[in-house]
Amino acid sequence: MSQAYLLLDRAQIERLPERLFELGSTMFQSLYQRTAYSPLEDVGPVLVPVTPNCPLAETFFQEWSATCGVWLESEAQEAVVLEHLRSLIHVRVEGEVTVLFRYHDPRIAALWLAPLAAGERDRLMGPIQLIRLPELDIQQEHPDQPAALYAHEPWLFLSAEQLHHLSTAQRQRFTQRLIDHCQQYFAEYLQGQDASALQQWASHCQQTAGRHGYSAIDEVLLWARFHAVLGTDFPDAPAHAAYRKLLAEPGVSPMQRLENLNAELTRQQLTDKESWV
Repeated sequence: MSQAYLLLDRAQIERLPERLFELGSTMFQSLYQRTAYSPLEDVGPVLVPVTPNCPLAETFFQEWSATCGVWLESEAQEAVVLEHLRSLIHVRVEGEVTVLFRYHDPRIAALWLAPLAAGERDRLMGPIQLIRLPELDIQQEHPDQPAALYAHEPWLFLSAEQLHHLSTAQRQRFTQRLIDHCQQYFAEYLQGQDASALQQWASHCQQTAGRHGYSAIDEVLLWARFHAVLGTDFPDAPAHAAYRKLLAEPGVSPMQRLENLNAELTRQQLTDKESWV
Protein backbone atom coordinates (compact mmCIF):
# COMPACT_ATOMS: atom_id res chain seq x y z
CA MET A 1 0.00 0.00 0.00
CA SER A 2 1.32 3.44 -0.93
CA GLN A 3 2.34 5.87 1.83
CA ALA A 4 2.51 9.62 1.28
CA TYR A 5 5.26 11.82 2.70
CA LEU A 6 6.13 15.49 2.80
CA LEU A 7 9.75 16.48 2.26
CA LEU A 8 9.83 19.91 3.92
CA ASP A 9 12.46 22.64 4.00
CA ARG A 10 13.03 23.51 7.65
CA ALA A 11 15.05 26.59 6.65
CA GLN A 12 11.99 28.17 5.03
CA ILE A 13 9.23 27.21 7.47
CA GLU A 14 9.44 29.03 10.77
CA ARG A 15 8.97 26.87 13.88
CA LEU A 16 8.43 23.77 11.77
CA PRO A 17 8.41 21.25 14.67
CA GLU A 18 5.84 23.37 16.51
CA ARG A 19 3.73 23.79 13.35
CA LEU A 20 3.74 20.03 12.78
CA PHE A 21 2.65 19.40 16.35
CA GLU A 22 -0.19 21.94 16.00
CA LEU A 23 -1.30 20.12 12.84
CA GLY A 24 -1.41 16.74 14.58
CA SER A 25 1.91 15.36 13.33
CA THR A 26 4.65 14.48 15.81
CA MET A 27 6.82 12.21 13.64
CA PHE A 28 9.50 13.58 11.34
CA GLN A 29 13.04 12.59 10.43
CA SER A 30 15.94 14.79 9.42
CA LEU A 31 17.73 13.92 6.19
CA TYR A 32 20.95 15.44 7.58
CA GLN A 33 20.96 13.22 10.67
CA ARG A 34 23.83 10.72 10.73
CA THR A 35 25.51 12.43 7.77
CA ALA A 36 28.44 14.80 7.34
CA TYR A 37 25.91 17.64 7.54
CA SER A 38 24.38 16.81 10.92
CA PRO A 39 25.42 20.24 12.36
CA LEU A 40 22.95 21.75 9.85
CA GLU A 41 19.96 19.64 10.95
CA ASP A 42 18.00 22.65 12.22
CA VAL A 43 17.92 24.17 8.74
CA GLY A 44 17.86 20.99 6.66
CA PRO A 45 15.04 19.01 5.02
CA VAL A 46 12.82 16.66 7.00
CA LEU A 47 10.62 13.73 5.97
CA VAL A 48 7.09 13.67 7.42
CA PRO A 49 4.47 10.92 6.87
CA VAL A 50 1.13 12.41 5.83
CA THR A 51 -2.37 11.25 4.94
CA PRO A 52 -4.51 12.93 2.27
CA ASN A 53 -7.07 15.52 3.42
CA CYS A 54 -5.64 15.80 6.95
CA PRO A 55 -4.86 19.27 8.40
CA LEU A 56 -1.16 18.84 7.59
CA ALA A 57 -1.92 18.00 3.95
CA GLU A 58 -4.26 20.98 3.64
CA THR A 59 -1.64 23.33 5.12
CA PHE A 60 0.99 21.96 2.79
CA PHE A 61 -1.02 22.70 -0.35
CA GLN A 62 -2.16 26.09 0.93
CA GLU A 63 1.13 27.43 2.30
CA TRP A 64 4.17 25.31 1.49
CA SER A 65 3.83 23.42 -1.80
CA ALA A 66 5.01 26.28 -4.03
CA THR A 67 8.39 26.89 -2.38
CA CYS A 68 8.95 24.85 0.80
CA GLY A 69 8.65 21.16 0.00
CA VAL A 70 7.40 18.29 -2.14
CA TRP A 71 4.77 15.56 -1.81
CA LEU A 72 6.06 11.99 -2.31
CA GLU A 73 4.37 8.60 -2.47
CA SER A 74 6.03 5.20 -2.11
CA GLU A 75 5.17 1.58 -1.38
CA ALA A 76 8.58 0.98 0.20
CA GLN A 77 9.24 1.02 3.93
CA GLU A 78 9.87 4.46 5.41
CA ALA A 79 13.46 3.59 6.31
CA VAL A 80 14.18 2.74 2.66
CA VAL A 81 12.58 5.97 1.43
CA LEU A 82 14.53 8.00 3.99
CA GLU A 83 17.85 6.42 3.08
CA HIS A 84 17.35 7.02 -0.64
CA LEU A 85 16.38 10.65 -0.10
CA ARG A 86 19.34 11.05 2.23
CA SER A 87 21.67 9.80 -0.51
CA LEU A 88 20.63 12.77 -2.69
CA ILE A 89 21.42 15.56 -0.24
CA HIS A 90 24.80 16.19 -1.88
CA VAL A 91 26.16 15.88 -5.40
CA ARG A 92 29.44 15.99 -7.29
CA VAL A 93 29.99 18.75 -9.83
CA GLU A 94 32.78 19.34 -12.30
CA GLY A 95 36.17 19.63 -10.65
CA GLU A 96 35.25 16.84 -8.21
CA VAL A 97 33.62 19.36 -5.88
CA THR A 98 30.84 18.26 -3.51
CA VAL A 99 27.89 20.59 -2.91
CA LEU A 100 24.62 20.35 -1.03
CA PHE A 101 21.65 19.72 -3.33
CA ARG A 102 18.34 21.47 -2.53
CA TYR A 103 16.14 19.11 -4.55
CA HIS A 104 13.48 19.44 -1.81
CA ASP A 105 12.72 22.88 -3.26
CA PRO A 106 9.83 22.10 -5.66
CA ARG A 107 11.13 24.57 -8.24
CA ILE A 108 14.50 22.83 -8.32
CA ALA A 109 12.87 19.38 -8.33
CA ALA A 110 10.83 20.30 -11.41
CA LEU A 111 13.81 21.76 -13.27
CA TRP A 112 15.96 18.76 -12.35
CA LEU A 113 13.60 15.87 -13.11
CA ALA A 114 11.27 17.07 -15.87
CA PRO A 115 13.91 17.26 -18.68
CA LEU A 116 15.32 13.76 -18.00
CA ALA A 117 14.57 10.66 -20.04
CA ALA A 118 12.11 8.34 -18.28
CA GLY A 119 14.68 5.66 -17.53
CA GLU A 120 17.14 8.10 -15.93
CA ARG A 121 14.36 9.79 -13.96
CA ASP A 122 13.07 6.45 -12.69
CA ARG A 123 16.56 5.52 -11.49
CA LEU A 124 16.91 8.78 -9.58
CA MET A 125 13.46 8.41 -8.00
CA GLY A 126 14.41 4.95 -6.67
CA PRO A 127 11.61 3.74 -4.35
CA ILE A 128 9.51 6.89 -4.96
CA GLN A 129 6.61 6.12 -7.32
CA LEU A 130 5.09 9.62 -7.42
CA ILE A 131 6.26 13.19 -6.87
CA ARG A 132 3.55 15.85 -6.79
CA LEU A 133 4.70 19.38 -7.70
CA PRO A 134 2.57 22.53 -8.07
CA GLU A 135 2.16 22.25 -11.85
CA LEU A 136 3.52 18.78 -12.50
CA ASP A 137 2.99 15.22 -11.25
CA ILE A 138 6.00 12.99 -11.94
CA GLN A 139 4.95 9.34 -12.13
CA GLN A 140 7.56 6.59 -12.27
CA GLU A 141 7.19 4.64 -15.52
CA HIS A 142 9.22 1.64 -14.35
CA PRO A 143 8.58 1.09 -10.61
CA ASP A 144 10.56 -1.11 -8.22
CA GLN A 145 13.81 0.74 -8.81
CA PRO A 146 16.54 0.04 -6.21
CA ALA A 147 17.12 2.55 -3.44
CA ALA A 148 20.50 4.24 -3.15
CA LEU A 149 22.44 4.52 0.11
CA TYR A 150 23.98 7.64 1.64
CA ALA A 151 27.77 7.80 1.57
CA HIS A 152 30.18 10.60 2.40
CA GLU A 153 31.17 10.57 -1.28
CA PRO A 154 28.06 11.40 -3.33
CA TRP A 155 27.01 9.04 -6.11
CA LEU A 156 25.03 11.67 -8.02
CA PHE A 157 26.80 13.93 -10.54
CA LEU A 158 25.46 17.16 -12.07
CA SER A 159 27.00 18.58 -15.24
CA ALA A 160 27.78 22.26 -15.75
CA GLU A 161 24.74 22.51 -18.02
CA GLN A 162 22.47 21.04 -15.36
CA LEU A 163 23.87 23.40 -12.72
CA HIS A 164 23.22 26.41 -14.95
CA HIS A 165 19.68 25.21 -15.54
CA LEU A 166 19.03 24.61 -11.85
CA SER A 167 20.50 27.94 -10.78
CA THR A 168 17.50 29.58 -12.42
CA ALA A 169 15.32 28.38 -9.54
CA GLN A 170 17.81 29.59 -6.97
CA ARG A 171 17.89 33.06 -8.51
CA GLN A 172 14.09 33.16 -8.67
CA ARG A 173 13.82 32.14 -5.02
CA PHE A 174 16.39 34.76 -3.96
CA THR A 175 14.61 37.51 -5.93
CA GLN A 176 11.16 36.61 -4.62
CA ARG A 177 12.38 36.55 -1.04
CA LEU A 178 13.90 40.01 -1.55
CA ILE A 179 10.62 41.33 -3.00
CA ASP A 180 8.57 39.81 -0.16
CA HIS A 181 10.92 41.33 2.42
CA CYS A 182 10.72 44.80 0.90
CA GLN A 183 6.95 44.67 0.49
CA GLN A 184 6.69 43.81 4.17
CA TYR A 185 9.08 46.43 5.52
CA PHE A 186 9.37 49.14 2.85
CA ALA A 187 6.01 48.96 1.09
CA GLU A 188 5.58 52.75 1.06
CA TYR A 189 8.64 53.10 -1.19
CA LEU A 190 7.44 50.48 -3.71
CA GLN A 191 3.85 51.59 -4.17
CA GLY A 192 2.50 51.50 -7.71
CA GLN A 193 5.05 49.04 -9.07
CA ASP A 194 3.67 46.02 -10.90
CA ALA A 195 5.20 42.53 -10.79
CA SER A 196 7.56 43.18 -13.69
CA ALA A 197 8.80 46.45 -12.18
CA LEU A 198 9.37 44.75 -8.82
CA GLN A 199 11.43 42.04 -10.51
CA GLN A 200 13.58 44.68 -12.22
CA TRP A 201 13.90 46.63 -8.98
CA ALA A 202 15.02 43.52 -7.06
CA SER A 203 17.50 42.52 -9.78
CA HIS A 204 19.02 46.01 -9.79
CA CYS A 205 19.25 45.92 -5.98
CA GLN A 206 21.15 42.62 -6.14
CA GLN A 207 23.47 43.98 -8.83
CA THR A 208 24.39 47.13 -6.89
CA ALA A 209 24.90 45.11 -3.71
CA GLY A 210 27.11 42.68 -5.64
CA ARG A 211 29.26 45.50 -7.02
CA HIS A 212 30.11 46.40 -3.44
CA GLY A 213 30.82 42.80 -2.41
CA TYR A 214 27.46 41.84 -0.91
CA SER A 215 25.77 38.71 -2.24
CA ALA A 216 24.58 36.67 0.78
CA ILE A 217 20.84 36.89 1.40
CA ASP A 218 21.16 38.58 4.80
CA GLU A 219 23.51 41.19 3.31
CA VAL A 220 21.27 41.93 0.33
CA LEU A 221 18.17 42.19 2.54
CA LEU A 222 19.93 44.87 4.56
CA TRP A 223 21.22 46.60 1.41
CA ALA A 224 17.64 46.69 0.14
CA ARG A 225 16.75 49.22 2.83
CA PHE A 226 19.13 51.75 1.31
CA HIS A 227 17.94 50.88 -2.19
CA ALA A 228 14.30 51.42 -1.18
CA VAL A 229 14.63 54.51 1.00
CA LEU A 230 17.39 56.38 -0.86
CA GLY A 231 16.55 55.33 -4.41
CA THR A 232 17.95 53.03 -7.09
CA ASP A 233 20.91 55.36 -7.69
CA PHE A 234 22.29 54.51 -4.23
CA PRO A 235 25.17 55.01 -3.40
CA ASP A 236 26.22 57.01 -6.48
CA ALA A 237 23.95 60.07 -6.23
CA PRO A 238 25.53 63.38 -5.15
CA ALA A 239 23.50 63.30 -1.93
CA HIS A 240 25.04 59.95 -0.95
CA ALA A 241 28.57 61.17 -0.27
CA ALA A 242 28.38 60.26 3.42
CA TYR A 243 27.43 56.68 2.52
CA ARG A 244 30.22 56.37 -0.06
CA LYS A 245 32.67 57.48 2.60
CA LEU A 246 31.45 54.75 4.95
CA LEU A 247 31.67 52.14 2.18
CA ALA A 248 35.29 53.09 1.51
CA GLU A 249 36.35 53.30 5.16
CA PRO A 250 39.55 51.25 5.60
CA GLY A 251 40.00 48.59 8.26
CA VAL A 252 36.28 47.88 8.60
CA SER A 253 34.70 44.50 7.88
CA PRO A 254 32.04 44.31 5.15
CA MET A 255 29.26 43.54 7.63
CA GLN A 256 30.35 46.38 9.90
CA ARG A 257 30.18 48.72 6.89
CA LEU A 258 26.56 47.68 6.34
CA GLU A 259 25.77 48.29 9.99
CA ASN A 260 27.44 51.71 9.80
CA LEU A 261 25.38 52.54 6.69
CA ASN A 262 22.25 51.44 8.49
CA ALA A 263 23.07 53.62 11.50
CA GLU A 264 23.74 56.61 9.23
CA LEU A 265 20.42 56.18 7.42
CA THR A 266 18.55 55.96 10.73
CA ARG A 267 20.36 59.08 11.96
CA GLN A 268 19.45 61.02 8.83
CA GLN A 269 15.81 59.93 9.03
CA LEU A 270 15.62 61.08 12.65
CA THR A 271 17.27 64.38 11.73
CA ASP A 272 14.83 64.95 8.88
CA LYS A 273 11.91 64.15 11.17
CA GLU A 274 13.11 66.61 13.81
CA SER A 275 13.44 69.34 11.17
CA TRP A 276 9.72 69.05 10.48
CA VAL A 277 8.71 69.38 14.15
